Amino acid sequence: MVVKKEMVLGCVHDYRLCVIGLILTIFCSTELYAQKEDGIVKTLVNAGFENVSRVVSGSEEIITFENTVWKADGEGISKAIDLIGKYPLLLGKTRRVVVLQLGIPQMSLVSSASAAITTTGTVNSNWLPMYELGDAWKSVKRVPRENRSRWKVDLVFYPQFAFRNQKFHKVYDILLNLSPALEIALIRGMKLTGQVIIPVINQYGAKYEQTRLGIFTLEQHFRVLNSLVDLTAGIFNQDRWGFDLHLFRPVMTEGWLSNFALEGRIGLTGSSYFYHWNWHYGAAKLITWNVGGSYFNPMFNVLCEVKAIKFLAGDYGVRADMTRHFKRASVGFYIMKNNRGNIDGGFHFAIALPPMGQKRRKGFRVMPARYFDLEYKAAGLFFNGKSYETRPGENKAIDNFNPKYIESQLKN
Repeated sequence: MVVKKEMVLGCVHDYRLCVIGLILTIFCSTELYAQKEDGIVKTLVNAGFENVSRVVSGSEEIITFENTVWKADGEGISKAIDLIGKYPLLLGKTRRVVVLQLGIPQMSLVSSASAAITTTGTVNSNWLPMYELGDAWKSVKRVPRENRSRWKVDLVFYPQFAFRNQKFHKVYDILLNLSPALEIALIRGMKLTGQVIIPVINQYGAKYEQTRLGIFTLEQHFRVLNSLVDLTAGIFNQDRWGFDLHLFRPVMTEGWLSNFALEGRIGLTGSSYFYHWNWHYGAAKLITWNVGGSYFNPMFNVLCEVKAIKFLAGDYGVRADMTRHFKRASVGFYIMKNNRGNIDGGFHFAIALPPMGQKRRKGFRVMPARYFDLEYKAAGLFFNGKSYETRPGENKAIDNFNPKYIESQLKN
């Protein structure tokens, strides 16, 4: 058999063209897919989410974001997951989404074939929330973020409403303030807050009649292993200034034991109040604390808490709370007893204020408070049974990153 030279050269030439075409196809497909995957970051940033990043490491694709758009944390996470879910999983890899708060990881959600069935045996859009961050978190920890929250500013208007029944000739005394606060995100985990209290209706007396400084604090947040640590210094409410250390730790990061958590707080404070445009303060030598645990019932989204507390007046006591969390509200009741024979109880609620979603424009935003909250005390103790708060608008609804609660919001 005679093989012509032209035939051999033609085959070789065709072979080279096939190889070149295959290489170009693979390259173009990879480039196209990379552009599509980069779209995850762009999509989240365009939606207003901050501290966004994406890294592929080992067997995981890791995406980070921070919800600064939506008032309700569960709703914000659900919106972000919907956007991420429009992009297909990388072949042979799981996808982990890490939710940040001030740049500090709070929880994560994993999507893979093995994560399609949750602990309750139901399909949850292939996403399984958990406190665990995974080993691959180290690979994304130092990655630059898109749309960073650093140095961004919010001017937040907090409504303050209080009432008390301590007079025979009058049913209630009413106090209504408008309290704008400037909130600045500094370095990772750090936040500066400065608040001014402007009286609108005052029936509480001369101490409350003038415009005055409210909460003024510097916060630093950490994640140490699987514990969330908050350190705050500055001027708090309840006429206190000083230092506060708060610790939250789930008993386990996964499984049914993740429904249980331990929590503790210790503060070193002194007296602090404004009167006749002067700041009156005392040495920070009063130590207060609380320590306790909680259980989250995933069937009804109910959080049960029990804490032993040393209050500001020096009395000791126990307080139990039961709070049910909805999509945009949290409602609950409590009971308290101290060592001075006082028993108190009542209810509390927090309702999200419109607009439910609002982006920052050029690093600045003017907005109403995330929630309007109120606690009703049946006994209305004047001195005993009181503790301070370190943030404006502190309530049971904010910063709710419980994985079982987030799982319920993904189903809505």
